Amino acid sequence: TGDGLQVVYINAQVRDLLGMEPQEWVANPSIWSDAIHPDDVEAVMAMNAQTEITGDPFSTEYRMIARDGHIVWFKDEARLVRGEDGEPAFWQGVMIDITARKHAEAQLAETEERYRTLVEQTPTITYIASLGRGNGVLYVSPQTEAILGYTPQDWYADPGLWSSIVHPDDLERNHPDPSVREHSQRYRLIARDGREVWVQDQARLVVDDAGEPKFWQGVLIDITQQQQNEALERDLASERRTSEQLREADAMKSTFLQAVSHDLRSPLAAIHGLARTLERDDLHLPPDQARDLAGRIASNALRLDRMVADLLDLERLAAGVVEPSFTPVDVGALVHELAANADVMAGRRLELDTASLVIPADAMMVERIVENLLGNAAKHTPEDSCIWVKVERDDGGALITVEDDGPGVPVDQRERIFEAFTQGDTAGARGAGVGLALVAQFAALHGGEAWVQERPGGGASFQVRLATEAHDTTRCKPPTK
Repeated sequence: TGDGLQVVYINAQVRDLLGMEPQEWVANPSIWSDAIHPDDVEAVMAMNAQTEITGDPFSTEYRMIARDGHIVWFKDEARLVRGEDGEPAFWQGVMIDITARKHAEAQLAETEERYRTLVEQTPTITYIASLGRGNGVLYVSPQTEAILGYTPQDWYADPGLWSSIVHPDDLERNHPDPSVREHSQRYRLIARDGREVWVQDQARLVVDDAGEPKFWQGVLIDITQQQQNEALERDLASERRTSEQLREADAMKSTFLQAVSHDLRSPLAAIHGLARTLERDDLHLPPDQARDLAGRIASNALRLDRMVADLLDLERLAAGVVEPSFTPVDVGALVHELAANADVMAGRRLELDTASLVIPADAMMVERIVENLLGNAAKHTPEDSCIWVKVERDDGGALITVEDDGPGVPVDQRERIFEAFTQGDTAGARGAGVGLALVAQFAALHGGEAWVQERPGGGASFQVRLATEAHDTTRCKPPTK
């Protein structure tokens, strides 16, 4: 009664649990209340007093301090037993040791608190999302407000919030496939203040015991700064490439100017000298010598004209204003005529294998291809070298081959020599480095390509493929005679 407890009987387990003898409980009415933990005593005694008055069952959990000072948790359940006259006789109850359960609950609570602290203090948004589109989130961590400006309550109140703030260009990126257990995507979210926030969405599909999908559990990592850094790196890399291209262009310009100055001055000097000779009053030349000088002037003028034409064509190709005009062309006949009458082949050993072959092509471009290939062969081979020119069918198109038995082209230069203003290393050969660049680009406009390889037996084999697949050939017929 009151704050005391007059114990009539208590079993021997009290000795194991609290280090107290049963007789002590019978002899000392205050032993129970004295052993209750100070933090729990007020609540326990208040319940005890209330049940004394109401007669309701007594049920509570509290701590007691054992004789050696360690704490024992009990679940105390008791009911009032009444006598035959209906008056209260005594309380009968049981005190169950729940210390292990309480410790487990405390550890669980501590673990949950640590997890919540980890989840809610790291600079990432943790979420649990229902399956399907527009079904909303089941949980989202508080970081959403700092990163996106939306509170967790905003997410819970609007199931479609996620889809509504995904950047329009990234809408298809943030819908994971339930057939895939792991999800990883980068996309942009529009924050409440209008900012674009790049996130790395890492999620795992959680399934039930039967393997059925339940929900997505994942994190949204703010990678905006990382994306900006990557964009800056790309910009810097682009600037470096541009700078390198400018340096290469500058070096190319120097090479070009040196080559062009030589190629221009040589025929100009010849024309000037020959013209001055012809205009001298004190020099009387026989007609045949005069014709020879005039022919040499014309030849050098033609050389200049071709060089200027190459440069102009290269400029027009770079500007993208060159459009081929396809008509039925007998490539074999055209190449045969050009090679047989080419000035650069005069005095050369020339072998032709150019059977008739009609395909849709731009005749002017084909002429320039052949002229430049012949000029290149003449420039880079000794005068006693043999030149082979061949035209053959190739997958519906045409393959033009110009070969020589000269020094050939080193492997490491075979691609580079088709670049503008690039020259081979053949001793004594000079030029603007434009001809082969035009060959490659004219071939590309025909849906083909140009390349060089080693000729069997030694020397160089320049080959140009003119394709027809890209053009409508249904209306192309061989020209009438």
